[in-house]
Parts: sequence; structure tokens; C-alpha cells
Amino acid sequence: MYRRTLAFAAVLFALYAHAGAAPGAPASGAAVLDAASLTRFAFVGDAQISADGRRIAYVVAQVDPDKDDYQGDIWLIDGTSAPRRIVGGPTDDSRPRWSPDGMQLAFLSNRNGKRQIHVLDLRGGEAWPLTAEKEGVGAFAWSPDGRRIAYLARPAPADAPGPDSPKKEQGAGKAHVTERLFYRIDGAPGFLPGQRSQLWVVDVAEQHGAALGPLWDGRTEPSEPAWTPDGKALVFSALPEPDPPVAPLDTELFRVAVAAGARAAALTDRRGPDDGPVAISRDGQVAWTGFDDTTPLRSSTTTRLYAARPAGALLGAPVNVTAAFDRNVDETVMSDTPMPRGGGARAQFDASGRSLWFIAADRGLAQLYRAPAGGGAPVPMSTQLRGDLREFSIARTGQIAAVFGSPTQPYEVWTLDAPGGRWTQRTTHGRDSLAGATLVSSEELWLDSFDGTRVQGWLLKPPGFDAGRKYPLMLYIHGGPHAMYGESFFHEFQVLANAGFIVLIANPRGSTGYGADFANSVQFRYPGDDYRDLMAVLDAVIARGHVDTARLGVGGGSGGGVLTSWTIAQTDRFAAALVERPVVDWASFAAVSDLNLYFVQHWFRDFPWRDPQDYFARSTINQVDKVKTPVLVIQSEQDYRTPQGQGIGYYNALRMLGKPAKLALFPGSSHGLSRSGPPSQRVERLGIILDWFTSRLLPPPAAPHSAGDR
Repeated sequence: MYRRTLAFAAVLFALYAHAGAAPGAPASGAAVLDAASLTRFAFVGDAQISADGRRIAYVVAQVDPDKDDYQGDIWLIDGTSAPRRIVGGPTDDSRPRWSPDGMQLAFLSNRNGKRQIHVLDLRGGEAWPLTAEKEGVGAFAWSPDGRRIAYLARPAPADAPGPDSPKKEQGAGKAHVTERLFYRIDGAPGFLPGQRSQLWVVDVAEQHGAALGPLWDGRTEPSEPAWTPDGKALVFSALPEPDPPVAPLDTELFRVAVAAGARAAALTDRRGPDDGPVAISRDGQVAWTGFDDTTPLRSSTTTRLYAARPAGALLGAPVNVTAAFDRNVDETVMSDTPMPRGGGARAQFDASGRSLWFIAADRGLAQLYRAPAGGGAPVPMSTQLRGDLREFSIARTGQIAAVFGSPTQPYEVWTLDAPGGRWTQRTTHGRDSLAGATLVSSEELWLDSFDGTRVQGWLLKPPGFDAGRKYPLMLYIHGGPHAMYGESFFHEFQVLANAGFIVLIANPRGSTGYGADFANSVQFRYPGDDYRDLMAVLDAVIARGHVDTARLGVGGGSGGGVLTSWTIAQTDRFAAALVERPVVDWASFAAVSDLNLYFVQHWFRDFPWRDPQDYFARSTINQVDKVKTPVLVIQSEQDYRTPQGQGIGYYNALRMLGKPAKLALFPGSSHGLSRSGPPSQRVERLGIILDWFTSRLLPPPAAPHSAGDR
């Protein structure tokens, strides 16, 4: 631990030293917005409003350099009073949830080791631990009467050592043995445990009291539970089988009585996901997200919001609440600064049960919508807030607390007193944590691509932008490909702009937020025309006259890494490239990725051994001879989504051909390194990226495609 802390401090020192000399840096005395600024950033999320609308509890997380992790505190807004911290210290406290009467606040804390539920009485006293699960607690929910809490906890393995067991000497370890197809998932190091979380119920009145359960069989992972209004049953979502015959999306809703020996019964049975978290109205209506799988399967299918009324112990016919709304419910804008762990709801009934409120992504924005629970046209309720509204909660009195951010506004708590009213910003943690730094706004672009398809993009210009000068430009390409850039707060883009780059982002075909047809236009043709969209956007920006075409950079991660490696095989116009956690060999990827069968079923017409030519033609490892651009490759060793052999193989191929390339391989991190990875690695990663592009794009342009790092 001590050595890692020293290493972290050394990384920060080096990055501060580098940033101070970077062209385009703020004037002397101003705060430097560099890679290391992430270590002082305040991540705000999980805003929970009490039932009476008087109080809001939320989480502020910051980097803990000693643990190289994120440490959350719980803050409170009481009426019109200024925010104050009510739970904090050296431990990680998160997931605040109000009791129905608003007098108690339950939350998760690792102050006793594993994360356990703690309860704080706002009328006085210290928080006390409710659970003592050996493997900790996940999601939980208060009962309607406030007397019990349902929660998820994974049983300790049968061979797990006890607290008094001697420490095991480090060695090679045992083999992982499985007969399942889906046995690991990115972000969970190693194999998935043989037994998933189980569902328990505990009385709130008793510390470490005996829990009722398990109420689920533990073969698959259940979603956050929701109580029925009478407090007699729980509803949740889960896969019906641990190793489904198709890709692991076909979840169903289940209902289980809160009683000893009760067995869960399925409430849905259709081809396609029925996903939680589940929302239940005060009159018993159930709402959830999902979609009907098509035949043949589509690469991207619009996520819908469903609602159904109870019919005895089952559900009546579900209503597709958003049938006429061709946008993904529960989707937000891509960002690198949301809360690293946890978050709030994205769909909820109002107190009357007649309306459903939900978040959806549309043309670079994430908005809050309201729709009749029986179906009908959704109405946007946050048009005043142009940006990324990520989560929200509703009081019985109608007030709303939400977490919202925009290109120049880090995520904060905002409130709405009544539909049609004005939104009010209630916190300033994120902006305060970057006090003195210059945050640049984004300029929206719309243009016609090569075939007339309209494509949206955004420009971020360096502070003090001078229209009479020419600047280096960085084209960033998002992953997915079914995802969406837009008007969110993106720390990495702000750092690049502050370093002196014009940053260009865009949503080529394949992106979400523009309807199912636009998203699915790349199926069986990815990459391809999306590359042509990006070049059309780039050409339009260059035509403005502010870009030095000898100093162009391109980069992206995951699907963005795919498209970057494709781009530099088609053109040599870029002076430097970043290929991060890519797929460069689709055949090996399809067999080794954690979601192997899913990608085969949705992105290809057949298996690679049956249709090798299709996989070969779309694999950029087979175009590496054409690459003339110097390439930085970044890969995580425990990336199970695009396994490490993809990035390493691409780098090795470039170097075997004597082409300029550099590899940064991060140990112990997953596919989500740049969003939720260890803070020290996130800072180091961005520092490496800055070094790579500033050394090639910011100095006076050298001869194109120099030997670089040979």
C-alpha cells in the first residue's frame, strides 16, 4: 500500500510538471486543468429526495490517494439550507435511501470492512449497522411501512477462510472449472462466482438481526428489489437460467412472497429483456424497461418502457408506454465524470400512478420525460437544462431532485418544484473542485454526410481561441458503436482543449439518440460508412480555416478504437493516433470476449468458422500494412470485453513491420479503465495520451509520418 501511494504521488508530480510547460496552458496563477486535476474532482450523484420533498440526500465522491480508490460522503440539503455533510470520514459511504416517513436514512458503508447497510436517524444519534454479511450487501429497498429492508447479498464461498484462518501463502492458485458459456463479465476480475446474490429481508429495529431468506435461488443475479404496496411481496428482474441458450439478455420479471420458504414465480415470459430496477406505483402498477427481440436479431434495438397492472398474483397485459417514441429509455450521454459507483433511478411513477417519468437520450442530450402510464406521447420536462440529466427521484408531493451536467458544468444536484416550473441548481461541488480552471463550451454542428445523411457533432475550442490562428485538432470517436456523444461534462476533452487542441466529437451512423434505423445502419457494415461520416464532419470543420491540417490527431476507445484503427488504414492525413482497447481481429474476439455469443448473434450473419471472409474483411489487423500514422495503443490486462490480445496484437503487428508505435498496458484494470478505473491509472493514462499528442501535434509540424519512436 505504501509503495503504491508513493507511486501515485510520483505520477501526479510528473503530470503537474508536464502540464505547467504545455502550450496553451492557463496564465500564471490560474488553476491548471490537466490530467492530475481528476484527483481533486468532486463526483456528485445519487440524489434522493424524501417523500415529503423537504430533504435531499446525495453522494459526493473524491479520490482517496492512500487507497487509490474513490471515497464517498453523504450530504444533505434540508429545505432551503446550504448543503452539509452528514456522513463522512475515511470510509466509503454511498447509496442513501430515505425511509417512507423521511425520519431515517439507510446507506451502504464499508466502515466495518465489507459494505453493509447502516441506518441513521435524522432525529439524533449515530448511524448503526443493520447487516453483517460476510461478502457485503448490494442493492436494497425499504418496505412501504418502513419496518423492513430487502437487500441483495452473495453468500460466502464454502471454502472461504474465516477471520481466524491462517493466511494462505501466495502461489499459483486453483484452476477455474466451468461448463457455462457466460462465466465471466468485464469489471469482475476472474470468473463469475458460482453462486450469485440472494434476496433477504431484515427488520430495521434490530441490529444484525436474523434475515428472512434466501428468497431467490442464487443461480442468477437479481436486480434491485421493489416492494409491492401491501409489503407482502418483492418484484425483481433476473435471468431464468444461469447459462441461457441465447445471449444473456433475455431476463424476466419475478415475484416472491416475503415469507419463509417462498419461491419466486415468473411474471413475464417473452423473447427479449424485461429489466429492473423495477418501479411500482402506490396502486400496484409495475414498470420496467426492455424490448422485443426481432427475427433476425438487430444490432441495436430501442429500449422501451413498459407498465402493467396486477392481476391476482400475476400481471395483466403490459402496455408499451413509449411505443411511439423511437429513443432509448434509460440512456444518457457518454461522460467520464459520473459517480464511479452507484446511482439513482431513471424511471419512476409519480405519486398518483397516472404518469411515468423517465430519462431518455435524444440528439446529444439526455432529458427527463413524462408520459401517461397507459401510453401516449412523452413530454420533455427538462428543456431548460441543455445537457445530460443522468438520474432523478420524485417526492410524493411532486418535487424532483436530479443530477445534471453540461460541457461547462460538472454534475450537480438540481431540483424542480413542480412540472412546468423552473429548475434550480442546489450544489456546486464539481465546479468548486476545479476552481480557477477554464472550462470551454461546445459548439453544436449539423451537416450532410457523403450521401445526404444528417450528422451531428460538437467542437470544443482552446481557451482564448483566436480565429486568426490555426490550431491542431483532435478527432475523438466514441465506442459502442451504439452510444452517443453530446453535451455532457467530459474531463478528458476539457484537458485536451486546455492543452491547446481543438477537440471534435461527432455521432456517426450507428450512434444512438437518432432512432433505430440510424443506429442499425451499420449492422453487418461496421466499420465502413461511419468512417465516411466522420471524415465529412472533419472536412467541414477544416473548411472553416482554423485547423492546421498538418497537425491532425484521431483517437478513441473500444468501438472508437475499432474505428480509429480503420481510419488510419484508409488515410494518412493524421499525424498521430490513439487506439485504445480496440477490436482488431473479429474472429478471435467473437470467441474470447465475455459476451461472445451476443456479438456473433447481433453483429454477424454467422460464426467466424462458417463465414471467415466477413470477419477477415472487417478486421483491421489485416490492414496494418497500410498504416503510416504513429499509433499509441492503450490496453487493460483484465479487459474481458475486448481482451488484451486485441490491443497487444495490434501493437506487435505495427512494431514487427517497423512502424512507429507505443504500448501502454495497464495491469489489473478492466474495459472501463477511463471511466471507473483506479484513479492513479486514470491519471497516468491521460498523462500518456497528452504526452503522445502534444509531442506530435503541438510543436511546429515535422515531416509527415516521421520515424517517431522507432
